[in-house]
Amino acid sequence: MFTRFCLSFLLFLVVVCKQAESFPSQTNTPEILFGSVADRVLKLEIANSPSTRATGLMYRTKLGEDEGMLFVFPRPDYLNFWMKNTLIPLSIGYFSEDMRLLESFDMKPNQTDEVYNASRPAMYALEVNQGWFAKHKIGKDAVLTLERKVSAKD
Repeated sequence: MFTRFCLSFLLFLVVVCKQAESFPSQTNTPEILFGSVADRVLKLEIANSPSTRATGLMYRTKLGEDEGMLFVFPRPDYLNFWMKNTLIPLSIGYFSEDMRLLESFDMKPNQTDEVYNASRPAMYALEVNQGWFAKHKIGKDAVLTLERKVSAKD
């Protein structure tokens, strides 16, 4: 009887944990604002650990119109991204330590031939649907404003 109870309880915990994983946590989806009056708002997933940065948006088949993933690094560096196993056409913006857009690129899905290199040290990279920066006229020196502080985990 006790063993059956323990197994039932364990199964219950697994189900609850799996359901919790399927809902984005409030702490993992801050909003990002561009411009002093929030000209554009994005709902973000944060990739701030080596494993989340390595996985990124791989294997996803869609991304909402105003959704994205913000990659947070421990220190500014010459970042480079590629699109291995990434099925969605994306644009990437590289941001400086003071959260200013340095440059952006449109990236080709599911290929490893092209690498998209930051020409200056960047601390943040933002991936959004391809053409998002151009569509919303967000260019060089646009300021990234987060509703809360995010930091990298080594």
